[in-house]
Amino acid sequence: MAQQSSRVQEGVDQLRTRIRRIQRQVSTRRKALAKELTTRRKAIEKRAQREITRVQKEIARQPLVKRAQKQASTLRAEAQSRIEAGVAGVLGAFPLATKGEIDRIDRKLRSIDRKLREMEKAQGHAAA
Repeated sequence: MAQQSSRVQEGVDQLRTRIRRIQRQVSTRRKALAKELTTRRKAIEKRAQREITRVQKEIARQPLVKRAQKQASTLRAEAQSRIEAGVAGVLGAFPLATKGEIDRIDRKLRSIDRKLREMEKAQGHAAA
């Protein structure tokens, strides 16, 4: 009976050893597959990006696309000019100073301030 028990224990030990070996092999294989998957994914992404760039360039060379881009640019410029005209019209309806007028007034005030300081400085020297 003891001999039979020892054989059973040996069998169990052998199974455990084999299971651990298989687990290590599975783990090693899983890591290798993960690394290979990452490498392949990066290669596919790189190829896809090159292909996307090529297709974008090819599309941009198409006459229809060129015309559409030209029209879009024209429409954008026209819309901007209309908006600016509308803003100028709205601002013109109110008694508001334009930026140019404010800049001109600011320069004039700085000039007057500078002259005033020179006059005060001259008076201070004359009084002393």
